[in-house]
Amino acid sequence: MKTNPFANITGQHTAKTLLTQALKQNKITSAYLFTSPMKGVGKGKTAQAFAQAVVGENHQDILFVEPTYLKNSQATGSLSIRVEQVSEITEFLSTLGLGSRKVVIINDAEHLNSTAANKLLKTLEEPKTGTFILTSSQPQKLLPTITSRCQIVPFTRLTDEEVVSVLQKQQIQLTQELLAISSGSPGQAIINQCMFSNISSSVMKQLEKPPENIVDALGLSNCISDWGCEAQLWLLNYLQHDWWKKFKDTQLLAKFTQARQQLSYHVTPRSVWDNLLLP
Repeated sequence: MKTNPFANITGQHTAKTLLTQALKQNKITSAYLFTSPMKGVGKGKTAQAFAQAVVGENHQDILFVEPTYLKNSQATGSLSIRVEQVSEITEFLSTLGLGSRKVVIINDAEHLNSTAANKLLKTLEEPKTGTFILTSSQPQKLLPTITSRCQIVPFTRLTDEEVVSVLQKQQIQLTQELLAISSGSPGQAIINQCMFSNISSSVMKQLEKPPENIVDALGLSNCISDWGCEAQLWLLNYLQHDWWKKFKDTQLLAKFTQARQQLSYHVTPRSVWDNLLLP
């Protein structure tokens, strides 16, 4: 290993140390599971760097697998890794590569459906010259039999300074409020920035504090309840942090918890925001 393959990976000392030792000693295991408490902390980028170090210049010896929606079913939330994709993995590994080893990267592996997971397990059990890298921020959803066949490589939340460093490389500026709810994840920080920028400044101005009269509260509720569920949940997290920092009101905190639960259980959004915003 002539150069450091992880030079562009911010933080993650433990993960980089484990993988660097594997490369230096040429002891690459058949399967790895990159885990973290949340998304967006560098698992995918590190997986790609590690895979490239394993295969060298033979980039065709790397297969990327991502969860997808079934055709025309985005509204049903059917994001998954399907059995057809695992069949593609089996076919990929059945042919000789340009080098001595092939690598399969399965991102967000918790989205494996049950049939695909069982088929993948059989593939993991077969002798081969391939290496699997599974990434997941919810490893508890994976089959224990899959997890047991993987070497666990832990990824952690980044410090605020590390998050800012990552974003600066991408020329992204982040407010302290958005940084505070990013939970050490550059990926989440980028989502926060996108979400915030999609909300009109007039709405955010009105939400600097809880509405003081019924008319304002109902107007805001009517506006926000038309948004998508993801945007509404994001706004709940943002407002909870912002209003707690300003007012330290435990009753408000309880109302946010209730609102989040109600949205998760598909209570009518208008009712959720009425309950939260009405004085």
